[in-house]
Amino acid sequence: MRSRAASRLAVESGFTLLELLLTISIGAVIFMFTVPAFLGFYRSQIVDDTAKNLVDSLRQAQQYSMIQLEGRSYGIKLLPLSNSYVLFQGDSYATRNTAEDEVDTYPSIISIDATSTEVVFSRLYGTSTFSGTWTISGGQTRSIDISQGGIIDLR
Repeated sequence: MRSRAASRLAVESGFTLLELLLTISIGAVIFMFTVPAFLGFYRSQIVDDTAKNLVDSLRQAQQYSMIQLEGRSYGIKLLPLSNSYVLFQGDSYATRNTAEDEVDTYPSIISIDATSTEVVFSRLYGTSTFSGTWTISGGQTRSIDISQGGIIDLR
């Protein structure tokens, strides 16, 4: 037979409705504060990754031009309507060798603002046909400065 203390312990071992509701509300408040912070961090990472990938592609096009790969110039063309950019071979995007296109895409939450959507680097010297800034935004903003001397700077 059970003692009175053992049966009382068996009845009091669960959670009350008040304790359960309090725990759920504390969890909901913590969740409400962490989700926006996480989304902000996630968007800033996407902007950073897109900017770094674009800089890498610009530098790759410049290197291909400087080593005169296949005796041609190389460049980058932004295609904002399709959220992509193309590393192309040729003196311009219009006269490029389409068989050599390397297309990269970026997430649709990213927007790229540019005064010119095409940059071509000269053979041997790697100078640029464009001087200006490409601005990548989507929760955070990063800028890529391109000089006519061929200097590519990520800010």
